[in-house]
Amino acid sequence: MIGRIMVAAALVSLSATRLSAQGREVHILSVQATPIGALPPIALPMPASRNHHYWGFRLQSGRRTGGGGVNLNAVAAGVDLQYKGGSTFGVTAGRQSGECRTERDCSTHSLFGARARVNLFTGGPTIASVIGDATATSTIGTEVGIGFAPHLLPGLSACTVDFGMPFSIAMLERVRLVSYVTPGIVWDVDCSDEGAPSRASFLTGMGFGLQQLAHRGFDVYVGVQKVFLGQTGYQFGISATYVLLPWGR
Repeated sequence: MIGRIMVAAALVSLSATRLSAQGREVHILSVQATPIGALPPIALPMPASRNHHYWGFRLQSGRRTGGGGVNLNAVAAGVDLQYKGGSTFGVTAGRQSGECRTERDCSTHSLFGARARVNLFTGGPTIASVIGDATATSTIGTEVGIGFAPHLLPGLSACTVDFGMPFSIAMLERVRLVSYVTPGIVWDVDCSDEGAPSRASFLTGMGFGLQQLAHRGFDVYVGVQKVFLGQTGYQFGISATYVLLPWGR
């Protein structure tokens, strides 16, 4: 009798371990396949005149290396609305593919996302005095994003929700040099046939960029990101944004 109980307990434990491993794998796949994990982080938008709304266009390319030995490449485009020169609301669409070694590694899929970024506080004198640049400013904000990657694998579509607190420091006057960090947390949401439980992971991105490069509305960013879970590797990428400024500005 005791032996049967021990065998039953072992089977339950093994089943729970397998379910946990499955859930972990689905979580990693979801994070890496949706925009939060597939595309590089970028800095908060520069504050602009509150008398106008600004439309912006974005191109992003990301490469994740070391994730279980599989390299993932993504490219995407986006449209952003900067409401009254402050917070932005944007949508993203793109594609991601893996470098082939097995059939599983070669999957190519679409990715979609939506994101709201809110500037909470912009400061100047303190940072300016520390850096020694009278034009230096710092900005702290918050962001919320959702991501979707349909048909990631047979029977599996990926959905994620993320929350972050980006912080950036910009300096110089003509061409703005900005450095930034984007700590956050991401959850995968069950939207597939796998039935895996939702999980959360912390992540942090950082990078630098040149704002007002050759044109007041053109910015370029280089970023890197790490998801603190398993073999997710590091994500590197470059982003370019162009903001339509009102005539005469």
